[in-house]
Amino acid sequence: MMYIGSQTLMKEYDQALLNHGYTIEELVDKASDCLVKHFVDLDKICIVCGIGNNGADGYSLAEKLYDLHKDIYLVVVGDLEKFSQAALFYYQRCVNKEIEFDHISFEIFDSVINKMKDYDVIVDAMFGFGLHSSPRGIYQSVIEEINQFYDKEIIAVDIPTGLDCNSGVPYQSVICATKTISFCALKNGFLNPDSSAFTGEVFVEMLDTVDLREKVGLYQLIEEEDIRAILKERVFDGHKGTYGRILSITGSSQYKGAALMNVKASVYSGSGVVTLMSDEDVNMALSQFCPEATSIVRPPMLRKEDFNKYQSILIGCGIGLGLDAYRYVNDVLSLSHQPLIIDADGLTILAENLDVLSKQHRPIILTPHMGEMKRMMDIDEKDDLLKKVQMFAKEYHVILVLKGPYTMISDGIHSYRIYSGNRAMAVGGMGDTLAGMINSFVGQGYEPIDAVVLAVYLHGYCGDILAEKSYTVIPSKLIDAIPFAMKRLLKNR
Repeated sequence: MMYIGSQTLMKEYDQALLNHGYTIEELVDKASDCLVKHFVDLDKICIVCGIGNNGADGYSLAEKLYDLHKDIYLVVVGDLEKFSQAALFYYQRCVNKEIEFDHISFEIFDSVINKMKDYDVIVDAMFGFGLHSSPRGIYQSVIEEINQFYDKEIIAVDIPTGLDCNSGVPYQSVICATKTISFCALKNGFLNPDSSAFTGEVFVEMLDTVDLREKVGLYQLIEEEDIRAILKERVFDGHKGTYGRILSITGSSQYKGAALMNVKASVYSGSGVVTLMSDEDVNMALSQFCPEATSIVRPPMLRKEDFNKYQSILIGCGIGLGLDAYRYVNDVLSLSHQPLIIDADGLTILAENLDVLSKQHRPIILTPHMGEMKRMMDIDEKDDLLKKVQMFAKEYHVILVLKGPYTMISDGIHSYRIYSGNRAMAVGGMGDTLAGMINSFVGQGYEPIDAVVLAVYLHGYCGDILAEKSYTVIPSKLIDAIPFAMKRLLKNR
């Protein structure tokens, strides 16, 4: 299982290991153990180290490679009086072993750079994932010179210096590595495809410690093999009742398509009986668009008995923001007890009174895109979004699905990013389609968190198949692909 870590989550993971009883020196030692095997076939190695814990990894690596009779040259960058505890410890060990080094300054800058040119590989151990701004001063100058070594392998320890851990966006000065060896988890910024210009090939190494990644809340990266383990075969003696009855309270005269697409997506995802509760003209359109679904006219007032026969309910897609829509959302929240998916207009209405969620005692799934998410909570561009998603889900006891590249899913305890989907899917109606798929899988009896993970992955998986031959992916075409994609996943077991 691959994990994803943001800056905040990786700091919490490191602290959890320390709390578990490891010393920082032990953790650095285990990190350098992971690094050594990547240098077995290299002989002349220059290691550029900072004064923090990333630098400590570099000093510890230098000592181990020196003991293997490698030709090691250390370049120390930064104020020696500001060494971290671990960096000072391993720096002193290198000094005691008389490993060749220079403390680079502008006075000896040219001579150090010229000496570095004699080595086959340059190791970047200047800054780790905690960097908040562009490296300046001597660090910037060193980075710019290293990037001129076009004929050398440049290996970054954990993350290239100058690359933002959360976004994968480079600061003004950033190491352009040919290879990055990351510890314990992919850094969230590595999911940004543009980051590969700075990371090169990425390797993830697990420290020889107790594995606290899930406990701390690092995100699991969901891939095809994970979905094959969740997706169920159809049973031999199944019938429509076996696969659930679900209700979709969606659509309006102004937004017919939202209802039609989410209902058809539910049918094609395998639901036994799908019922649309909408305006009469929407229902009439449904009979042509998806005759397999049933429909009822949305009454002026909802009652408890309107929900009794359903296993899952979806509300929001295309209902608008009129008084009737507000009443429907409030009635569903107060009168029904089934697992509930809230999307689109329903989220906008809910955002005005999030406290109502504290009165719910059933699975609630919220499916915002970023704009809708910003209506529900304050989000700054510098925020650690992975952490904020977890905090929101935990505070309101919901499963939060923040749609976007590598969609984020969290129930406050378990968190996931989804490795499917593509930019061709940036088309209106995709969210409605996804909501219908989630409603379907919840109604079929999947655990709500599994239903969400399955739906989001499958949604992107269908989009990936279609994008192989299409510049844009149209939701109606994606819906048609759902049952075929499910069959392909089952065959690949």
